[in-house]
Amino acid sequence: MRSSAKHEPALLYVIAWLVLILLTGISIGAAFLGLAVWGPVVHFGIAATQAAIIFVLFMRLKGPPSLEWIFAGAGFFWLLFLYGLSATDYATRQGWPS
Repeated sequence: MRSSAKHEPALLYVIAWLVLILLTGISIGAAFLGLAVWGPVVHFGIAATQAAIIFVLFMRLKGPPSLEWIFAGAGFFWLLFLYGLSATDYATRQGWPS
């Protein structure tokens, strides 16, 4: 932990946790709504909001860029790379059962 880091109150973490749980519940509820083509947009929006909460609060990425930003960016790039490979595999598969 950084020596110059301020200690956030525990209530802030509890509220963030409750918001993450609420967003998870909204995501589960949206799965049953039948949103057609808007389903992935809604779910990715919810996931991006959850990721932003985790990045800013738990990873403490608010403030000026630092070495932590480089590692968070590298992890995010790696995640996008793996998703891209999975999407390429899924898009190019042949012989799906009817």
